[in-house]
Amino acid sequence: MNAALILGVSLVVVFIVALLGVFLGRGRNKDIEGWLVSGRKMGSFLVWFLLGSEIYTAFTFEGLAGYAYKNGSAAFYNVALNDVAYAIGFLVLPTIWIIGKRFGYVTQSDFVAGRYRSKPLGIFVALTSAIIMIAYIDLNITGLEAVIKVIGNGAISTTWAEVLGFLILALAVFFGGIQGNAIQAAIKDILMFLAIGVMFFVIPFHYFGSFGHMYGQFVKQIPSHLRLPGVSKHLGVTWLITTVLLNGVGQWMWPQWFGVAFTAKNPRTLKFEAVFMPLYQLVKVAVITIGLSAVIILGFSKSINGNNVVMMLAVKTFPEWFVVLFTIAAMLSAIIPAGPIIMTSSSLIAKNVVQALSPKTTEKSVYRLTRVLVFPLTIVALFLTIVAPSLIVQILLVAYDFISQLFPAVILGGLFWRRATKQGVLAGILTGWVVAAILVLTKHNPFGINAGFVALVANLVVFTVVSYLTKPVSEEYLTTFFEHALPKSKASRGNKGVQLPLSE
Repeated sequence: MNAALILGVSLVVVFIVALLGVFLGRGRNKDIEGWLVSGRKMGSFLVWFLLGSEIYTAFTFEGLAGYAYKNGSAAFYNVALNDVAYAIGFLVLPTIWIIGKRFGYVTQSDFVAGRYRSKPLGIFVALTSAIIMIAYIDLNITGLEAVIKVIGNGAISTTWAEVLGFLILALAVFFGGIQGNAIQAAIKDILMFLAIGVMFFVIPFHYFGSFGHMYGQFVKQIPSHLRLPGVSKHLGVTWLITTVLLNGVGQWMWPQWFGVAFTAKNPRTLKFEAVFMPLYQLVKVAVITIGLSAVIILGFSKSINGNNVVMMLAVKTFPEWFVVLFTIAAMLSAIIPAGPIIMTSSSLIAKNVVQALSPKTTEKSVYRLTRVLVFPLTIVALFLTIVAPSLIVQILLVAYDFISQLFPAVILGGLFWRRATKQGVLAGILTGWVVAAILVLTKHNPFGINAGFVALVANLVVFTVVSYLTKPVSEEYLTTFFEHALPKSKASRGNKGVQLPLSE
C-alpha cells in the first residue's frame, strides 16, 4: 500500500471539496448574518446535513468504534442521547429561531444577554464557551491524526498533515462561510454513509460468513462486551441513564449547534430536521457493530488505540482504491465539522466580547474581525494539541460536562421559567463547573452516576435558590421578549428586528 499516494490523493480531494464550498457559498458573505447564519435562508436539505455534520464527526466515524472496542455496549449511550436531544430540539429550537429572527440574534450569547437583560452575562457565556470550543476542536484534530497514523504507519508526519488539513479548513471557512460549510458537509456525509455502509455489510460476510454468525461469535467470544458494566467494569446502567440525560439536555448547548439553528429559513424546517435526524442513528449502530467486530478480528489489546480500529479494519480488509475513498471520508469527517465550531468561536469573541466591551465598534468591523479570528483560533487549537496534549485531554474530560451546565440558563430559564435571574444563572453555572471539574478530574462517578449529571443537579439547586433570592427582569420586558417568540396577533408578528435594551 502506497501511503504517500493515498494521503496525497485524499488531501487533494479534501482541497477540491473545500474549493467547491467556497465557490457555492461565497454569494451570501456580505455581512455577519450572511456569513454566520446564511441570512436565515437555508433550506431543509442543507440544514439536515449541517446539523448532521456537527453531530456525526470524526468521533462517530472513528472514536465511537474505538469506544465500543474498549468499553463494549456502553457505547450505545451515544445512540440514545441523540434521540433525547432530537425530542428536545423539536420542542425548543423553533422558538429559539423565532426569537433570533425577531431580535437579530446570531449567537447563543446574544440570546442569553437578551433574555436576562445583561450584557456582562452575555460576555461571560461568550468568552467561556469560546475557550471550551477551542478545546473541542481537538477531537477533530485527533480524528485526522488517527487516519494519518494508520495509513502512514509512522512514516508520514502527522503534525504537518494536521496543519495542512486545518489550514485548508480555515481558508474555506473564511471565504465560504456557513453556506459553503453546509455544502461541504453534504459531500462529507454522503461519503461517510457510503464508506460505513460498505464496511457494515462486507465485514460480517468476509470474516464471519453472515450477520447471524457474526452476532453468534459476539455472544460466544466477547460476552463481556455485550452487557453493562461488562468489560468497562464501571460503566453500568445508572451511568448509562444519567449520561444519556446529561448529554441529551446538553446537546444543543454547544454554541455552534445553537447557531446552526439560526440558519434555517423558518421554524418548520427545524421541526422537520428533528423528525428525520434520527435516520443518522443507523450510522452509529453500524459503527458500534464494526467496533465490536474489531475485538474478534484484531484481538482485544490495551496497546491498540481505539481511535484507530476502523482505519485498521479498512486497510486490512479492502483494496487500495476503497482505502482511498475511506480515507477521504474520514478526513472530511475530521475537518469539515470543525468549521462551524471555529466560526462560532470567532463570532462569540468579536461580537459578544469585543463589540460588547466597545459598543462603538461598527457591524462592518465586527464582521471583518470575526472572519480574521478564524486563523488565530485554528492556530491556537493546533498549537495546544501539538505541544500540550495532556492539557487538552484534561480540558476535554470536562468539556461536555461544562457545556451541559448552560441548560438551566438557556432552556429552563431562557424559555420557560420567568422567575430565573442573571444572578441565579451565573451562580448555577459556576457551581456546576466546579463540581464537574472536581469529580471528572478525580475520576469520581458517585454511586455510578455520571459526574456531569451530579454537577447539573447541583447547578439546578443553586440556580433555583439564587433566582428566588434575587430580582428578575421586569415583567413588561419579559412579556415583550416572549411575545415575539410566541406571537398571538398579526401585529406582534410584524416587529422584525426589534431591539430590546440590555439594562434596566
